[in-house]
Amino acid sequence: MTALRYSLLRIMLLFGCMIVLWLVGAWLPALRNPVWLLFGTAVTSVALSYFVLKGPREELARQLAAKVDQRASRRRSDAEEEDLEVRRQQGDEPPAG
Repeated sequence: MTALRYSLLRIMLLFGCMIVLWLVGAWLPALRNPVWLLFGTAVTSVALSYFVLKGPREELARQLAAKVDQRASRRRSDAEEEDLEVRRQQGDEPPAG
């Protein structure tokens, strides 16, 4: 849900920048060219999103890091269980501790 929210905010910011630059294009002839309009939109959107969307971006990063940690701990526990099972099958005693 956080990823969807962040993505929608980025898209809204992109289109907002495009509309503002399109309106400013009435005074700046360079922005009447669609290539310059798209380039200006991309640059301003990236710059603004760095500052404006800092909170949602950090929340998304925390959420993704938590998921990665959960998966890594699950893999570790699965690997440890497999190691214990192999030791039991070989007749070795599991290490104390």
